[in-house]
Amino acid sequence: MTPAFPIDIHIEEPAWSDELEDPDSVCRKAISAIWSFLENPKIGELSLALISDIRIQDLNRQFRHKDQPTNVLSFPSIGPGAVLGDIVLAFETISSEARRDGKTFQDHVAHLIIHGFLHLQGYDHETDQDAVVMEGLEIQALNALNIDNPYKINERENR
Repeated sequence: MTPAFPIDIHIEEPAWSDELEDPDSVCRKAISAIWSFLENPKIGELSLALISDIRIQDLNRQFRHKDQPTNVLSFPSIGPGAVLGDIVLAFETISSEARRDGKTFQDHVAHLIIHGFLHLQGYDHETDQDAVVMEGLEIQALNALNIDNPYKINERENR
């Protein structure tokens, strides 16, 4: 089921277009996949920005006080309104993680969009219990997209 709200995708870093054949489709499929597993999801306009590590490091420093790049940041809308929030993805970090973990770039991007969208829905992974719930939803949505459980991949590496 496709959500009935606007999704605006902005490609700031040109390398995204080189790596993803159809960024719009990847983003929309990921959102649709997680949408179908949520009860009473929040709705509103969603913005996705596909940016560079330099830009996400600036945002991470400004909003999380961490002076390093990260793969995804989510910014929920404050207060009631027609905007759900923003998801920002960093090209270089995601590309490096995908190579390191033996994942396709597209699959890793889909996972991080799902992850970011769950944050906009109020989910987090601050406690082990919260992480189990959030990861369970991610795994269900990824399975619907025929993408392997990324947490099993990471568990194999940590052994």
